[in-house]
Order: sequence, then structure tokens, then C-alpha cells
Amino acid sequence: MMKLSRRRFLQHSALMTGATTLPMAFSLSSKAYAAADYKALVCVFLRGGNDSFNMMMAGDEDLYGKYAARRPNIAIGKANLLMTGKTDNNGVPIGLHPNMPGIQSLFQDGLAAGLINIGTLVGPAGSGAPYPTGLFNHAKQQYAWESTWHTSAYAAYGWGGLLMDLLAQGGAIPELVSLGGNSWLSGMNVSDIRTNTQGSVSAVNAFSASGTLEREYNEMVEEVYMSPFHQQYLKQHGDFLAPYNNFRSLIDSTELDPAISRNTSLGSQLSAVKRIIDASVASGSVGRQVFIVNQGGYDTHSNQVPRHQSLYSQLDTALTEFTRALGALQPNVTSFTMSDFGRTMHNNANDGTDHGWGSNQLVIGGSVSSGCYGAYPDFSVGSPDDNGKGRLIPTLAHEQMAATLASWFGVGDAGIQTIFPTTSSNFGTMNLGFMV
Repeated sequence: MMKLSRRRFLQHSALMTGATTLPMAFSLSSKAYAAADYKALVCVFLRGGNDSFNMMMAGDEDLYGKYAARRPNIAIGKANLLMTGKTDNNGVPIGLHPNMPGIQSLFQDGLAAGLINIGTLVGPAGSGAPYPTGLFNHAKQQYAWESTWHTSAYAAYGWGGLLMDLLAQGGAIPELVSLGGNSWLSGMNVSDIRTNTQGSVSAVNAFSASGTLEREYNEMVEEVYMSPFHQQYLKQHGDFLAPYNNFRSLIDSTELDPAISRNTSLGSQLSAVKRIIDASVASGSVGRQVFIVNQGGYDTHSNQVPRHQSLYSQLDTALTEFTRALGALQPNVTSFTMSDFGRTMHNNANDGTDHGWGSNQLVIGGSVSSGCYGAYPDFSVGSPDDNGKGRLIPTLAHEQMAATLASWFGVGDAGIQTIFPTTSSNFGTMNLGFMV
């Protein structure tokens, strides 16, 4: 292997440490946090556009019948629904896909809520507010869910990052953590750290595959240089290495929770999140954390029924095991789903569904006010919920969900207005009431 020369060090060390932002991301906090002060948000992004009206369905005769009539090839049989024991705002009982018994148990134990017919909205339908840009487009709608509307376009920042612009304190363990690509954690002054499915930093650890390279890097940092430029540059690297090594030590000394299965990608990701949460609480070095994990495969234009059986089984197991494993920390951690969009009311010729708009989402945790919020839509052709092409018009805005979570997380009213300025003015009330 090539020797790490001084020239190579100066050329490549910025790459190893993720340029100049990482020392700020790994800043040591002087404040100590008790476990009771800790809160975390965990976003589970279902990539591809989840047909969540086959995940959460009406259990009454009328609305279920209209749903089944539009989906003759893919409707879930009414007798197979796993009833949550909760109703929507109109008293309609809500059931789950039969492969979600764990989520059903969370509803029954008061640890889960459903948000019915929610989507990207700038203002209530029919209010004259503009339609969100990029409707029915995967990339643009993923960005829309992760961002907020500012006057005439979506902001250049994610709402997860913006709320941490207001709340971040700095800690030996990162406060914004992603296990995959996203724009949700992009703030004006903060950015996320990428970890792997073991909970260890991966994006900054370019020398992880070579102990020799890491040793040479550390030797170079510790070497004495006469040049003031070299001294200042190496001081910055030293300032980075100390908290980074502290973080790695904290993670290495924290076991992966055996109660969370790691035989799926989502399970492995949530296992890593739990490890970081455990290390964070034990260290007392961070008060707020936000995480994002991803599950793909939801672009179900064909063969939706068997694909959902696998996807929902994985989602159910991972979310249920993660929530149960939190134990006494359940009130401190709130998990929630987002997805590009819902899908069409009607199935297509390939036993799938196409890109839609309104969707259902899950919110899970010990601080959730369990129930189903919103109104289950009318699937009839030409109903007020049909945009004319079989796409459901949302009645709840994703920014209302985001603002409700942000309020629980500790963002005040002024902060809510700052992060969600247009939607706040167009909807008036932003708190949907599903958090206590």
C-alpha cells in the first residue's frame, strides 16, 4: 500500500473527514441531559409511493364496499382486516392489512395512530391555494414530503433539518442521523451524519477498511509542523478526531438489541437506530435526535397483492420490534411513516395501482394519542374525494403532521410559523392532536 505522505495527507484528508462540515457536526456539548429530557423522531420513508389504502381500510359496509368496487383485483377481503379498535373522525372503524398483526397490537395498546387521507397540500382543497409542484412525480413528491412550502415553491431545506436548526445543542453523538439518502435532514445550519446498519459512522470513515491507513493518518495529525498553516489545519483535524473517536467508542461499547431482527434491510436500519439511541441516553450528551431510515419497493404498478404481503410483513415486524424494544423509552421516541404519494383508487390491468395523491400514514410511540385522524374517503367515481382521474384529494396536509411532531419535539409556535409559514396561514390550526 502507498505510504501516506504529507502531500497525500493534505490532498486527501478533507475527503476522509467529509470536508469542513464534520467537525461542527461532531461538537462536544457541555450540557448533560437526563433520560427524561431525551426525545427522538424516527422517519420511516416508504420509497416508491405506498398504496396505503391497502394498508389501512374502512371497516364499515358503505365505504368498504365503494373501496372494493374500485379494486376488484386487489381489494383486501373485509373478513381479513385486522381491526385497530379505532375510528376516523366520522366514526368509521379502521382496519389494517392482514400481514400487520404487530401494528394492530400497537393500536390496541395505545401506541399507534393513523393519519387518514394525508398528502402534500399548500392549503385546503378548493381554497384557492396553489397545487403543490411536481404532483405524481416520485423525486419531486419525495422532496415535497421532506420539505415545506415557502410562498411559491418548496424550500431548499428539509423540515427535519429546520427544526434542528432551532433545537440542536451539539453533542458527542450526532443529532441528525440518516441511514440513506434524503433531503429531510438538510438544515440551514445543520446537516446529517450518515451511519451504516451497525450504527457506526460511514460517510466520514474513508479509512475504515484499512487499519494501516488510519494509523498513518493519526500519526500525521499528531506530528509537529513548523508552518502555522499546517498547525492550524491539523488542529482542525484533531478537533474532529476527538469527538469522532468518542462517538465510535460509545457505539462500540453499546450492544445491538437482540430483540430487533436484522434479517431485513429495514430491521437492520432500525436496529442501528436503537443502538445509537441507547448510546445517546447512556452518555447524557444529547437531548434531541432525528433519524431517517428507508424501505423501498412501493412503486407497485403490477402484482401489488404479493408484493404488499412481503413489504407489509417486513414493515410490521421491524416497526413493532423496534417500538417494543424501546421499553421505558417509548414515550421519548416517536416513529412515523412518509411516502412519495398514495396511489389511484382503481387497480390497473396489471393488478397494480398507479401514481396518486392522498395516502395514509402511521405514527407510533408512547406519546401518541392513539386513534385515527382524518376522514376515510369515498372511492366512488366522481365523489368529492376524486380528482377526476381516480386520485384521492388529501384532506390533511403533510405539513400539519410535521408541525404536530415538531410541537411535541419542543418547537414553539413562533418556530412553527417560521418552518411552515404558508401552510400555517392557509390552514390556521396546524396541530392535528395525535401527540400528547
